[in-house]
Amino acid sequence: MTPRIWESLVAETQFAAELTLTGLRRLCSVPTGPDLFPWGSKDLNYALHVGMYSYSSGLERLCKLAIACNGYAATGKFPKLPQSHKIGKLLDAVEVLTSGASMHKAEYLVRPLDGLDPDLTKTVERFADGTGRYEHLDSLWKDNAKVNTYNEWSALAAKSSVSEEVRRLISLREAMAYAIREQLADDGLESTAQTVMEDLQLPMYEPSVGVVLSLFRKARWVSTILDVATAYTDPGLPILGEVVSPTFIHSSADFFNYNIARISDDEVVEEELQAAYKRIHAREAESENEDFEETGIEE
Repeated sequence: MTPRIWESLVAETQFAAELTLTGLRRLCSVPTGPDLFPWGSKDLNYALHVGMYSYSSGLERLCKLAIACNGYAATGKFPKLPQSHKIGKLLDAVEVLTSGASMHKAEYLVRPLDGLDPDLTKTVERFADGTGRYEHLDSLWKDNAKVNTYNEWSALAAKSSVSEEVRRLISLREAMAYAIREQLADDGLESTAQTVMEDLQLPMYEPSVGVVLSLFRKARWVSTILDVATAYTDPGLPILGEVVSPTFIHSSADFFNYNIARISDDEVVEEELQAAYKRIHAREAESENEDFEETGIEE
């Protein structure tokens, strides 16, 4: 294998992994009901198209990499890859690949059965093949154009659910944002840290998180197939698991913890937040006492 092909495989895998992760992160911020729209506005809905554009492209590339590397491991030649954006067919093609044994990853080598399917896969495919990607532009000149991605996402979100552990992590992330904002304000860095806080305070909507974790499990499965296909199967193939494993080959809760909420050691964070909240409450109480003394009526 030439250095150029080696570099192309690594670069494409890095590209696919980051696209997929970026999409999953953005999709967590999609409001999914009228009661969730701040001030009755739908201005945050565009996050759905940003996230779906990135995720669908990343998943498509991961599928094609898995197909290419399995073909090379089996025959010594890369097969011609399908040119379509049909996500469902690509996932079907990945499912029939012959994967080597990997005991510690065996549970992730089986295509996940998800309660949101087949609707979830159809929604991703509709978006990927252009119908959803260009629906807003198409609506400008097509009388019969359907702008339907948000409705499909909301229907999926209404059926989704998250575990108690993920729900706890969502609350913990919100607590982190509050504590950090208060600490920075107390240190006189409120304006300086504004851009940092914008990312940390980006809202997460539990129904959308539920859909995101279903999408994640598809990416984890394909990534595991890719990992096993390149794990010392051929001396000419780079070990692409070193690219995808740190991001995707985790349980759903761990993936959300490390890569979405980006909390890492949640037990340590909880301890630090408990101490931080005590300081915040003490400052608030002191400030209230000072305000009361300043406004008090002298006899």
